[in-house]
Amino acid sequence: MPIIFSDEDLMYLDKDQDEKLRSIRQTIDAIKAKGNTTFCKKCGHMMQYFTVGNAKLLQCVFCGNRVAEMIEL
Repeated sequence: MPIIFSDEDLMYLDKDQDEKLRSIRQTIDAIKAKGNTTFCKKCGHMMQYFTVGNAKLLQCVFCGNRVAEMIEL
């Protein structure tokens, strides 16, 4: 006889991991709302940026993708 789980049962199997993912999503949504963050077009991770003169250099720490943007004055 097979064991059948309903959607409600599966929701509570790993509640700690679900709460961690939810808090990460909330943090990312808050960062996106500020409009200051750029995400990598290759892998989708957040990019770190450095300002050099009137250029903004962006680097993805996950895949190493690099992008340069000009800062409007």
